[in-house]
Amino acid sequence: MHLKDLNGKRVIILGFGREGRAMLDVLAKVNADVTIGDQSEKLIVNSEKLKVNTQVGSKYLQNLDKFEVIIKSPGIPPCPELDAVGDKLTNSTQIFLDTVMEAGSTVIGVTGSKGKSTTVSLIHEILKNAGKKSYLVGNIGEPSITYVDKANEDTYFVLEMSSYQLMHCKTSPQIAVITSFFPEHLDYHGSTSLTTSKSPVENYLDAKKNIARFQTEDDVIFYNSEYEETKTIANESKGQCKSFSKSDSPLELKETKLLGEHNLINISAAYAVASHIGVADADAIEAIKKFEGLPHRLQNLGKHNGIIWVDDSISTTPETAIAAIDALGDQVETIILGGQDRGNDFSELGKLISSSSVKNVILMGESGPRIKQSIESAGAKVRLIEVNNMQEAIEESKQATSNQQLVTLLSPASPSYGMYKDFEERGNEFRSCVLS
Repeated sequence: MHLKDLNGKRVIILGFGREGRAMLDVLAKVNADVTIGDQSEKLIVNSEKLKVNTQVGSKYLQNLDKFEVIIKSPGIPPCPELDAVGDKLTNSTQIFLDTVMEAGSTVIGVTGSKGKSTTVSLIHEILKNAGKKSYLVGNIGEPSITYVDKANEDTYFVLEMSSYQLMHCKTSPQIAVITSFFPEHLDYHGSTSLTTSKSPVENYLDAKKNIARFQTEDDVIFYNSEYEETKTIANESKGQCKSFSKSDSPLELKETKLLGEHNLINISAAYAVASHIGVADADAIEAIKKFEGLPHRLQNLGKHNGIIWVDDSISTTPETAIAAIDALGDQVETIILGGQDRGNDFSELGKLISSSSVKNVILMGESGPRIKQSIESAGAKVRLIEVNNMQEAIEESKQATSNQQLVTLLSPASPSYGMYKDFEERGNEFRSCVLS
């Protein structure tokens, strides 16, 4: 659905967070008849260019059939009310894709259970270094719909795409990348629905397939060969399917500023995309060497109180915590785990900790008790310390970690919600407590 198709239409934006607000600003340009639906009873809508109606609180999903277009924000999970109006349902990502691709822009869409933020950032830096006009948008940057006016034939949009955003997409980017796959967001994809009998994992995989499902023969998709599921997703494409692995990296990790062997996958993916576009090797390699990584993703905060502190607050699943421990190896003496409990299986994390150099495990949040149980079941001979907040976690870390240039790693293996607004806020508090 192109933005111009919304001209004069009765539209409801469901969810008035970052994407919802950006969508409202854009709809003012086409003079749509807009209603905002949001759970908050205290919703405040300011629009100088549009008269906006609202339906809020417990009634925000009622009477959806009266609207011609329903634009759902990513944070609203599937539910029977939305299934009942599925033919009218879209999202801002879909509108963005149709609008900018019609204008001749190239969209590079990246998805994956881990690695997508680093990969999109690397691609964006490579394109800029090569003199290309590139915008970093989506999950990692500003809402993509904000940038529709920037679209022309010379423009590249590097778009981080979550399963939430992909779920209702019926357009795929011309260049797609799948960095990894393992079960994530299962509470969201297992939400009550009238129209599906699939398992949460199947729903998650099905959403991811939309990055490839609508590609044409002229398009291309790159997938990580380490996962069978990434190949399954790629096979949905009518375009070229190209695999990549760590061995495709043009640089050794020690030649970069990144921590962790897993970053070789991200480098390989970005380099493959750059080569496909025609970026000179020298430009790509120079950009990769300069790239310093992203906050809260195995970010080295330096040595304080005789301890090296590493912020991996982006870790929201057991698999990402496992990857962080693997990346840092025997350096990790203390790890901070726990957050929101989404029902993930922590047994493999427990087994890894049992066989690792980790000596102290600090547990917090709802998932702390289940993580503790998995570690104990694995027979790990570690010290288990339960705390109530980040400040306590840091103080316990200072007491537990020996002053031998070893690492205290924050890699929670759980989402931040319930304790923090998001993983950035969690990571920022970690940093603040470490440096105070």
